Amino acid sequence: MKSFKIFHFLLVSIALVSCSQSEDVAVKELNDSVMNLHDELMPKTEQIIQLKTSLDSLSKGPDSVHVKKLIQSLDKADAEMMNWMHQFSIDSLSNMEFKAKLTYLQEQLKKLKTVETLTDYTLHAANQYKK
Repeated sequence: MKSFKIFHFLLVSIALVSCSQSEDVAVKELNDSVMNLHDELMPKTEQIIQLKTSLDSLSKGPDSVHVKKLIQSLDKADAEMMNWMHQFSIDSLSNMEFKAKLTYLQEQLKKLKTVETLTDYTLHAANQYKK
């Protein structure tokens, strides 16, 4: 009977460790997705700054209204990225339970994808104008 209890305890322990490891893997993969997207967007913010600078010299020309709208769009994309970075807190993950971590990271990925869409759209529009 004693060996049965030990065997049962070992099975439960193994199951808990296995479950914990799979949770860690899920959180790591989602966190990696967030950080990879962040890393893809960072060089684009530098492109935004360069485009704003080059468009700024055209803001007093015949297309000044259109150029100013492009600059405003670029500013908005840049601000959205900065806002996301300021509110994102990787350190808070260590204090969360598994489901809260997943929910938080899924929300962050969704927000970052919105920033990506805005960034890509504004960069495309500004680059098309510059051609």
